[in-house]
Amino acid sequence: MEYNIITAPDLDSLATKVADFFPMGWKLKGSILEHNDGFAQQLERRPSDALRMQRTKQRPSKQKRTKWIE
Repeated sequence: MEYNIITAPDLDSLATKVADFFPMGWKLKGSILEHNDGFAQQLERRPSDALRMQRTKQRPSKQKRTKWIE
């Protein structure tokens, strides 16, 4: 399991930074934490999820043959 902590000075920039991690297979863990320097959010992902995301990006999507339906 991989963990990552994102920090930002305000909630808007935290939301923007966290949103950039979702396409890479990261998921939220816990709630937003407030500290002296701003806000923080912990993210987690399984290494298998990261590999699966890379494979789906590399494979071109195959067009289904539906000519017999028409």
